[in-house]
Amino acid sequence: MKIIERNVVQTFDRVMECFVDGEVYKRSPPTGPQEELATLSVEELKAIQQTVYGEDLQATGYSYSHIKIIEDPQPKPVEFPKIQDLENLNVCGIDGSSQRVERATFYFILARASIVEFRYSTVDLKPYFYNQTLDASAILWVDGNVFSDRLNLFTQSLKTDNHGRANILAPLAKDRSLPFLVKHDPTKIDKSPSSHAIGWAVKLQQGLELECLKKVPTDVPTVCIKDGPLFSTSVSPRDTLDGLYPIFAWNHHVLIAVSKRVKDSSLLVEALQKNIPLRDFWFKDQNINDQTLRLVSTDSIILPRILKPGYRTPLMEALPVSRKAIVEDEPRLMPLSCYYLSRHRPHTYIRLEIPKFMYDKNAEQVEKAISVVCWQHELGHKAPLVQVAADERCQLQHEKTILERQTISHLHKNNLHFPEDY
Repeated sequence: MKIIERNVVQTFDRVMECFVDGEVYKRSPPTGPQEELATLSVEELKAIQQTVYGEDLQATGYSYSHIKIIEDPQPKPVEFPKIQDLENLNVCGIDGSSQRVERATFYFILARASIVEFRYSTVDLKPYFYNQTLDASAILWVDGNVFSDRLNLFTQSLKTDNHGRANILAPLAKDRSLPFLVKHDPTKIDKSPSSHAIGWAVKLQQGLELECLKKVPTDVPTVCIKDGPLFSTSVSPRDTLDGLYPIFAWNHHVLIAVSKRVKDSSLLVEALQKNIPLRDFWFKDQNINDQTLRLVSTDSIILPRILKPGYRTPLMEALPVSRKAIVEDEPRLMPLSCYYLSRHRPHTYIRLEIPKFMYDKNAEQVEKAISVVCWQHELGHKAPLVQVAADERCQLQHEKTILERQTISHLHKNNLHFPEDY
């Protein structure tokens, strides 16, 4: 099936022709957008307040439903990959970003994901570098009077499931030539339109990142590095399962989700609270107890005390409460997590997550993939090098600037003037 796609800014060309005249707008009684449009579910609005790992910042209990160490608790040195490990190896990076053009009455949303591939060889082959981007757009409708009824002709709507969630993956795979039209719902727990706009922007971005997994070549061994956690927080469990489905057919490929936002994580803190033998092993004779651990807010406080440069923590099964439904449906996707401390200065941490079925299938292959990721991190300093390249190619600041200027021009033409927030 051919996917329909256009320049992401051009998707709004006909939309801006649907602004009503300013005098008509002023005479119209206040009203919201059309009732039948999709909205963010309560769970998706709550996800905005969670960390990238799905940990609830406002929860009083545990953020993880399951934590289990599957290796010896002693931190492990990570060796760089050997030349033969890199021969004819594809190293792939996936990253995404989003931007918003904000007005009090509507929000224009831009999202992009980029997939970058490096291929290494010991023979004198032409350097191989490949990049592809996927774009999508949306409109969050806040004021029902700002657009005419013609808007429906130049947008597409989303269907919601029985839980009130709009699954985004299938529509993204089918048609990205028109913006998705969604609405702000002030009856939900978060009444702020900007929060709803952020939620939709991240949802589109993370959906595109999952869509990039279909672009990973299957003809050569590959280490695929996806930005963020294995389970994206703003994508529905159904979309997460569908988006990760292609990896079950991989044979000589390993998917590793990588995040540098260690200060947002409390995985090790909870592991120490639940596992007294681990506590005694890592902090022998230091009088660490439940009360002292309750005062520790982040893994970034624990890590400098257990890791040396070039080492990683043991792999552990770690399932956030908020993503429990995914593993209940597909146990093979249980995330295996570890942290790595860079050799370069200033030192930086990254958190790696791997689907457990890949480790069960070929533990040696996963170990080699971890070494490739850590080596790429040393090259990229702030993140794995291929991930840095993907991040640079998914930025949308230029497109946002163009769209913002076009929006201002069309609003001025229609004599529509809305106050701006500073």
